[in-house]
Amino acid sequence: MKKIAVIGARGNMGMRYAMILKCYCDVEVVEIDMHNHISCDHTDCDGYIIATPTENHLIDICVYKQWKKPILCEKPIIKTKDDYYNLVDLMAEGMDLSMINQYAFLDHGNDGHTEYNYFKTGKDGLMWDCINVIGTARSSYDIKKTNLVWKCILNGDRVNLADIDKSYIDNITAWVKGWRNTDYILEAHSKVLGALNER
Repeated sequence: MKKIAVIGARGNMGMRYAMILKCYCDVEVVEIDMHNHISCDHTDCDGYIIATPTENHLIDICVYKQWKKPILCEKPIIKTKDDYYNLVDLMAEGMDLSMINQYAFLDHGNDGHTEYNYFKTGKDGLMWDCINVIGTARSSYDIKKTNLVWKCILNGDRVNLADIDKSYIDNITAWVKGWRNTDYILEAHSKVLGALNER
């Protein structure tokens, strides 16, 4: 990849991804404001990172898939059962779609218990915020928001916040070099939807 567009580059995650591309990847970065990107022509880009709000993800994927270039989308992609089936149909088209999963780069292949506990959550809610903790967990997991101090154990291994910052760098640079997790996307969303139905 030589030229990557970051859609939603002024948002928190968009700024992170644009900075990683500039500092760690040998690519030209096109920073696109989420408010006017649909009317613009970005066919000259070699890939797209979608970092818009979650409610825009499916629409944005549909906009950028027409150019048949790799797309990396912020997580989660959807949050409802109806949108899950829309995502299934969309992915059946065979597009080159991946989803951010920074926790994949912290996974050492163990099968221990997974735990996440922190009182702050984003606007998508705790379970969707933790889609990659849940999606990467191989066995039992426990997701809570009662700790004032951030705590995460992934498959038995303790994770710290510095690890998370580094894992985002690893995730973006790997995607630029060809890393994909297309098969993981539906599995992770299905696990969260199932867990929410059990609550």
